Amino acid sequence: MKIRVFENDNILSSIKDKSLNVKTTSKKFVSKIPKDKKFKVENLFEFKRVTGDLTLSIIFLILVSFLLISFNTESGWDGRELSQKRVGKILKQQWVGPLICMVILVPAAIYNLYQSTIQLNINKRLRMPSRIKYELFQWLKSLEFIVYFLIYTNIITIFGYLISTVIFAIFLTTRLGYRSLKWILRSTIAAFIIVIIFRSILQIKTPVNIWLYKYFPQNFEVFMKIYF
Repeated sequence: MKIRVFENDNILSSIKDKSLNVKTTSKKFVSKIPKDKKFKVENLFEFKRVTGDLTLSIIFLILVSFLLISFNTESGWDGRELSQKRVGKILKQQWVGPLICMVILVPAAIYNLYQSTIQLNINKRLRMPSRIKYELFQWLKSLEFIVYFLIYTNIITIFGYLISTVIFAIFLTTRLGYRSLKWILRSTIAAFIIVIIFRSILQIKTPVNIWLYKYFPQNFEVFMKIYF
């Protein structure tokens, strides 16, 4: 099969004479930063049920229930004196304040859980993903730092306020992921400044019978007990 191409001289010459005018256009890069929203006072009172609301409502109701169970013995309600003729003497009794708190907290906790349950049902109807397991796991993860605090308060009687604070400042800094030498030095300096302010200057009381201080010379031991 043969293909014949016929060329027209006039067409070729006209193509050669014309110059190709190619215009390139490029858009300039413009970075637009949105303006900051003006602060409004009404935003302080804006309430939205967001992630974690149901979990927090359940925990809050459990705490309020515990306070209600302990109210009779811990608030002084069992030793109340309602036979007083003067209202002022009744209001001065120690159970009045806790009673007012219970009257407010118990209905508020129940109503808050009720509203959270309604919002959960709305989210189910809208097929919004539930993150209750994730929320509970995040709450349980926070217990780790409560354990660290309990350990810290107990080792003060062993190593003293200064050494214990420095050790835990470095440990928590590395635990949060800041493991460079710069951050370790910063946490050490911050811990030392905290001890100077609270123990040496403000004279906040801390355990005195320190196990480690017993092995120091007597003068140095007294100095450490007073200032560190």
